Amino acid sequence: MGQYIKDNFAGKKVGLLYQDDDFGSDALAGFKTAGVNFAVKVPYASGSQGAAAAAGWITKFKAAEADVVILFGVSSATSAMLGVAAQLKYAPQWMLGSVGGDATTIKLTGVPAGVLYNAIGFSPVPATTDMKDEYVKLFSDIYAKAVPGSTFDLNVLLGMNSAFMAAQALKAAGPNPTRKSLLAAIDSKGSTFANSALVPLGYSKTSHVGLTGYWVGKYSPTGDLSPIGGSYVTYTTDSGAGAVVKSTYVRPAMPAKGLPN
Repeated sequence: MGQYIKDNFAGKKVGLLYQDDDFGSDALAGFKTAGVNFAVKVPYASGSQGAAAAAGWITKFKAAEADVVILFGVSSATSAMLGVAAQLKYAPQWMLGSVGGDATTIKLTGVPAGVLYNAIGFSPVPATTDMKDEYVKLFSDIYAKAVPGSTFDLNVLLGMNSAFMAAQALKAAGPNPTRKSLLAAIDSKGSTFANSALVPLGYSKTSHVGLTGYWVGKYSPTGDLSPIGGSYVTYTTDSGAGAVVKSTYVRPAMPAKGLPN
């Protein structure tokens, strides 16, 4: 997020809404490492998010004349903020963290999907509407047969992707897997597991960070996230102070018939 801000919003006033706990403190540390300076930072206590609180947040962002507002909290906070902002006709460039950008959860709160329109979001896996992607196509077909009439959303894609990798880990752990052999398999082979993500897996003997980056997109009027400009541009880094780079990662091909090797 920090790199994208520096590349695309240089000279703009940036505001941050963050959850006032370890989730938020990790965000602050990450933005500091990335060199992002904020015109205003607004914390909120977990459980306090709601329409009344959101009105107060907006007052602070307006006073700071923020051009870009990052929402780094849970989806209920995003829902409250975007819902009230729409009523007040407050429309900076919104940027949503991956946790708070769960469109399915936001829509379940009763806020119309349209409040997400044009907000910037981040995802490690392809857009769920991208049926040209072999992983998305296969997973969505399987899901449609297993749960007819249900929506194939990001939560479903991530869940199926996790199960797909878990199957590979169990197979790599041997015919009689143990906790020790399973962890050893992930450490030694996890970074090569086939999966839908467009960024590398960081599994090794020294790291269990999992997915190491995101692509950047914007939300449609129906709440679907699609890549800006129509093509995926992914950013990757480590979980420390490593440089953020545009990734040239080539994803493993889908195994034959979708059966993990």
